Amino acid sequence: MSAANEETQKQPIAITKMHVVSQTHWDREWYEDFQGFRTRLVYMIDELLDHMEQDPEYKYFMMDGQTIVLEDYLEIRPENRGRLAKLIQAGRISIGPWYVMPDEYLVSGEALIRNLEKGMKLSRTWGVEPMMSGFVTDIFGHNSQLPQILRQFGIDNAVLFRGFRGDGDPAEIWWEGADGSRVLGLKLDEDRSYSDFYFAIRWPFFERDDAYEAHREEVIQRAAQLMAYKNERATTSLGIGMDGVDHIEIEPQMGTLLRMLNNADELKVEFVHSTLEAYLAELRTKIGELRVYKGELREQAFDGVNNWVPENTLSSRVHLKQHNDRCETLLEKWTEPLAVITALEGRAYPAAFIDKAWEFVLQNHPHDSICGCSIDQVHRDMMYRFDQSRLISEQMIKEQMHFIADHLDEEALGGRPAFTVFNPSQTAIDGVIEVELSLPAGTDASVTWPFLGGTSFRLYDSEQREVAYQLIEVKRNRMRRYRPYRELPRGETVDRLRIAFPAQVPAMGYATYLLEKYTIEPNAPLAYSAPKMVAPVRHPGSMQTGENSWDNGRITVSVDSNGTINVADKASGHQYSGLLLFEDEGDIGDGWSHIPPVANTRIRSTGARAVVTSISDGPYQATIGIELQLSLPCSAAQDDTGRSSELADVPVSIVIDLKRNDPLLYIRTAITNTVRDHRLLLLFPTGLAAEHYYTSTPFDFVRRDITQPDRSDYLRKPFETVPHNGIIMTADDKQGMAIYSKGLYEAFVRDHEQRTIALTLYRSTGKEVLCDGSDGGQLLGKLEFEYAIRLFAPNEMTHADLWKEYQRYAAGVRTADRREGKLFKETLQGRTADLPLTGGYLSLDSSGLILSSYRQSPEGGSYLVRMFNIEDSNVQGRLTFRQQLASAELVDLDGRPLEGGVTLRDKHTLELTAKAKQIVTIRVKFAV
Repeated sequence: MSAANEETQKQPIAITKMHVVSQTHWDREWYEDFQGFRTRLVYMIDELLDHMEQDPEYKYFMMDGQTIVLEDYLEIRPENRGRLAKLIQAGRISIGPWYVMPDEYLVSGEALIRNLEKGMKLSRTWGVEPMMSGFVTDIFGHNSQLPQILRQFGIDNAVLFRGFRGDGDPAEIWWEGADGSRVLGLKLDEDRSYSDFYFAIRWPFFERDDAYEAHREEVIQRAAQLMAYKNERATTSLGIGMDGVDHIEIEPQMGTLLRMLNNADELKVEFVHSTLEAYLAELRTKIGELRVYKGELREQAFDGVNNWVPENTLSSRVHLKQHNDRCETLLEKWTEPLAVITALEGRAYPAAFIDKAWEFVLQNHPHDSICGCSIDQVHRDMMYRFDQSRLISEQMIKEQMHFIADHLDEEALGGRPAFTVFNPSQTAIDGVIEVELSLPAGTDASVTWPFLGGTSFRLYDSEQREVAYQLIEVKRNRMRRYRPYRELPRGETVDRLRIAFPAQVPAMGYATYLLEKYTIEPNAPLAYSAPKMVAPVRHPGSMQTGENSWDNGRITVSVDSNGTINVADKASGHQYSGLLLFEDEGDIGDGWSHIPPVANTRIRSTGARAVVTSISDGPYQATIGIELQLSLPCSAAQDDTGRSSELADVPVSIVIDLKRNDPLLYIRTAITNTVRDHRLLLLFPTGLAAEHYYTSTPFDFVRRDITQPDRSDYLRKPFETVPHNGIIMTADDKQGMAIYSKGLYEAFVRDHEQRTIALTLYRSTGKEVLCDGSDGGQLLGKLEFEYAIRLFAPNEMTHADLWKEYQRYAAGVRTADRREGKLFKETLQGRTADLPLTGGYLSLDSSGLILSSYRQSPEGGSYLVRMFNIEDSNVQGRLTFRQQLASAELVDLDGRPLEGGVTLRDKHTLELTAKAKQIVTIRVKFAV
């Protein structure tokens, strides 16, 4: 964040009119469970309806910028829908634009868009337009692309609180996003935030039984103090007072209170019961030159009790982040694009299923939910929603993949068993992949004649070219269930074989591989003669170059005795040493903050003794296993001043995959957490001469300085960690290292000679808000993490290249087996079995554009392709579709057409230009 212009000598401004906005900030779940909060919500809205219908002086109320509260209320009070609708349509109750008020860093950019999209759609079902304000008052820092997202929904303002220095910021600012989009920012009170009027006027009288009239002098005095505070920050003669706080009910005496203030000649201010939009409409006529803040708003607070960004919510209850990342990936990279592909081939687009899956996951995105800083019951409830979203997506993905696999050209298949590999990424696959295929139990030589050391099937691509492969693993006698339509479920016993092979799969498409099976016949009983022998399929080779070293053609890896690894880039010869070092320290904090105890013993795995195994080896993939024990304090000391002297072993298991000529090192780590009150980091010393690093955030790649300014005079301790949603990268002029991860959001680069990338794996905490705490946040038991190391030369890899590669890593590949013999359809949906064995449905050729989503438009009948430009300059892009285009137009995030931007080159291709950091959405229709 930065101020674009120097602050000039400020002339005193007196506010002469105050818009008082009554509202409640409604955390759907937090220090109480959802049902507890909903009970309070029902009572609150019951009173609101009764009072608004009876008291014309209580004119307006705002529902915290959310629409989900209406759904929650009507589930209990469906009979009150008409009463609510009347007040909403009369403009007395403001709703929307959000579905829920989300965290802006722990969810994807698409999720932010779908949240607003759903909130605005629900608002319109009430017969009104939503409140057109980017109301994000209690969020833990603000994403650099939110101004653009708001603008593309037709919203020109944002109501902001956290993320500022807070030492007298002006009440109105310009907030400029990464792409240059600007919104008018309403900067709330740095301490009392969205509750300034409440705390100044209402709160001091809470425990007094008499009316405000009995304390007129004190009320006027407190109002004068509020106005003096606001005048110091005012940029116009208008002010806004927020009459509400967390989960608060209405003030029935509001009319009396406002009359009292308006009759106080000494205040010289007109107080009006108002709405946020009425205030904004009047404010727009008065604003002049304002201070400009650029990029993400995540400044450390200089002062203020509440004016702080809880940085370590990024790592609280990390399993929630991992499940969320998985659900978002399933929806954005699999369910929706496969739904488009299969819809273009005749399958009905499952819009209602997809909407429901999004609904479940969005309900976990409120800041106190996804941030992991609520009570244990809240986070248990979240797991149910994640499960429901995941299960819907998995079912749709299964049906969609089999729709393709079961309708392939039968003549081209020639009756052979086959499997189809799906690639949902914008880049084609041309390299080694790992898949699992199923064969009828006991039919392959790897099971029946294992001493021969081979298999009894050959693999062919769609062009009938034989493809060499490597057998990695066999799982015998597993059950495969299927349910023919109009029939009871059936099961068959199969052997599951995991293989690695060099594959070619089109972008946003699929490729089918065929199996040619044969049988190795045994001797006849009592016969002394050689059986009918056919040589088994063997593809020998090895990547292992020493007892603890490997070479895949692009990178070399060796493992040290303590379990750390040394990795070298063969093209440059540059080597990185001591990677995968674990560092553990105490944590007496809570869901919001990592707080090390005063006597904070830090333990590193430098002296560990690792057991190194070669799990598998061959020409296409080598798998390395590393086992070690971390001996860690069992908990914090009883008085929280240090760490326990009692130690316990924490087992760590690391599995590393190298694929032939692949620049990525794929790593999975499992940790059985047996101790409490600690934070575990994974360290990657880079040794690079770097002064800054980059982390991916929704729709942006944010540059961050490694050396931080002195913040020792600030109220709270300096920031250590930063947000990222999958990529952290640093580089000097010659070399670079990126770490890709799944569902890990907290990282930093240390300001020392080694320039170590530190990735937070998890935090174990027991303290919970307004309760005695629990073990839920301690994360005891088995934890699993996935990440990858990418070495690169900066002159060969752009930011966009890294992001595209990360997306392909995060999405991975999936396969659908095609059974031998008669196929049994599991749904009614079908088509002629004439699909080609290989097909690609969308390709994006661009140096900087990243594909964000491909789905049906909400109104149906067309499809939306969304991209974003990750680079700092304009880029060109070319989209090529398999189907013939009927039309294409640029639209905003609310679906409204925009001028220009797209050129149709031919029946299948369109071209576009995207500005720096621009989010671009194109609506396409295909010829019938």
